[in-house]
Amino acid sequence: MNVWDSYNDRLLAKGESIRDMRYNRASSYINSKLPGSLSYHEVKVNGCRQNAAVINSDNLNEKTIISLPGENLDAGSYVEWMENHWIITEKDANDELYCKCKMLQCNYLLRWIAADRNIIERWCIVDDGTKYLTGETNSSYNENGMSLGDTRIAITLPRDEYTIQLNRSYRFLIDDYASENVLAYRLTKPFKIGGVYNGHGAMSFVLTEVNTEDNDNFKLHIADYYKYFPRECDITQEENKPGESIDEDTGKKVWL
Repeated sequence: MNVWDSYNDRLLAKGESIRDMRYNRASSYINSKLPGSLSYHEVKVNGCRQNAAVINSDNLNEKTIISLPGENLDAGSYVEWMENHWIITEKDANDELYCKCKMLQCNYLLRWIAADRNIIERWCIVDDGTKYLTGETNSSYNENGMSLGDTRIAITLPRDEYTIQLNRSYRFLIDDYASENVLAYRLTKPFKIGGVYNGHGAMSFVLTEVNTEDNDNFKLHIADYYKYFPRECDITQEENKPGESIDEDTGKKVWL
């Protein structure tokens, strides 16, 4: 190899063009300097460990996450960081050097039963849709003298094979898991395309408060649970002899 061949090889190692050289220089600089930054953290993206920069914003439940050069982040991904779950809701389309995304902190574990009878769990973002309203209907009481709820909430979920199936037929139990009186909601506005690009992103839904039903499982916070799975007392009664039943209050056998 002569001198000129050696010189050309050294140039190609840095890049075939000035643009390639600047890209390689910037990539090398980020990889060498970012690990020393206080914003550098190890996170889990969809369950896989990955190093990234997490940058604070004025909104404490909103962060900017930036990947290392050559690594990917997709909108609609779950991020586990600081013992919290986050959803990547937006991604900069210019990801040539690194991926820059916005992620929001999840505040509720949503559960429902899918069409294939599987129990689905997804961390989501629940927002108040009636911030400046009373949460009750104009005719505030029904014929029994009970107040009628008119609460509306918005939830954000990542697009996947199960969330894409959600439609106006779905009901959910959404409330604090320590609450004794759980509120039920029905999906009324399945807006699925606003935050989704090229099949990746987060979808927004609006839900309206409805009455709870006997088939709801309040312990698990799953609406219509007993339409698909029998109650424990029903299973016990099937195992008893004909003419016998179980008193749900005492647990003792009684004759029919």
